[in-house]
Amino acid sequence: MMLRKFSAVLLAPLMLAGCVTLERGDAPVQDLTQNAYVAGFSPDVRMAGGDGAAFIDRMSKTIKRLQARPGNDAIDILALSGGGAGGAFGAGAVVGMTYSGKRPEFEIVTGVSTGALIAPFAFLGPEWDDELTEAYVGGMSSNLLSRPGIGTMFRVGVYDDTSLREMVEHYVTPELVEAVARESAKGRILLAATTNLDSEEPVIWDLGAIAQQGGEKGRELFINVLVASSSVPGVFPPVMFDVDADNGAYQEMHVDGGTTVPFFIAPHAAFITDEKLDDLKDVNIYVIINGQLATLPHATPVSTVPITMRGFSVVLMYMARTELVLTASFAQKHGMKLKYASIPAAMPFAGSLDFETESMRNVFHFAQACAAENHLWLDVQDALDRVGGTAKGDEADECKFGPPVETPEDPAAPTG
Repeated sequence: MMLRKFSAVLLAPLMLAGCVTLERGDAPVQDLTQNAYVAGFSPDVRMAGGDGAAFIDRMSKTIKRLQARPGNDAIDILALSGGGAGGAFGAGAVVGMTYSGKRPEFEIVTGVSTGALIAPFAFLGPEWDDELTEAYVGGMSSNLLSRPGIGTMFRVGVYDDTSLREMVEHYVTPELVEAVARESAKGRILLAATTNLDSEEPVIWDLGAIAQQGGEKGRELFINVLVASSSVPGVFPPVMFDVDADNGAYQEMHVDGGTTVPFFIAPHAAFITDEKLDDLKDVNIYVIINGQLATLPHATPVSTVPITMRGFSVVLMYMARTELVLTASFAQKHGMKLKYASIPAAMPFAGSLDFETESMRNVFHFAQACAAENHLWLDVQDALDRVGGTAKGDEADECKFGPPVETPEDPAAPTG
């Protein structure tokens, strides 16, 4: 039943939408990311994902500034991956960390796709757990893939982004944007990634800098970045950004950040630097993968739809694995400490397009229980063991599938 539903979601409307072409303004065919600034905003609200030197320079300055604070608190970075409906895992994990009493105040939070939607709440802390919980288990996301109608023939994307945009606008309130601006002013960083489809490169957006712009204009760009970061190409329409450049004004086309990167702590160009970045030593990295790094083996039917969907799933899974290995290598080189969490292979999970409320609640509550019971985080060797089948157990053995049995009355008040 689920397979038939996803087949209808992905394939049938594509036969209608494939011939749709809408007009857009001309964009320069060269230097698409050079000296192009979002109209009305300072250049520092974003950077090209290929500019590793600029990113590392900004990150190092930020970490130095944070390390100069009173006290000896470690610097904590949280990276949240894409994964569609799997975002319920990341949301539950963040809320569960509050229950555990051991949730860090993450100085740097990054998000891609559904991870970008979680990121502002993770950044702002336990006081926003209720909103994060409602966003992923309150039922609003069940409308994201409502049945496409005749309008499919007249738009780009199988689905319009009305439900997605309404959900983002509902939760990205002026109060949330103001709260992000306040925390950003303290030196903390909130980042989200989109993919510039014209340049075929990731773009990293500083949501804190956008929030500090203030007003409805800042909120509008904040919302557009989150919608773009979650707009799977062909499923949802792209988001167009008006930019000013040396050679005139034009529009950039942006889609799901997961098209180019599943999650990030730095651009790939920064991973190959020969320089030893001493400022990064002892920084803690937490990666939440809103999907599975492995699945239980099963036979694939000899049919177009199952083969296509299985292949798509494998591509995403291996992108996440590769990014995790690259991140682990980067962390090891610079003396950083890395932990990760992902949906275990044994967890019943119908995939990134299963936005049914009950399914998302099950995943949310599982992650919440794992985090509350301090069974959430694994190291990279755990990941390799589990993928290779040599692990003695599975993290799913430590947590129950379903709602946590005991939780504090006030999850917004950690005990430790």
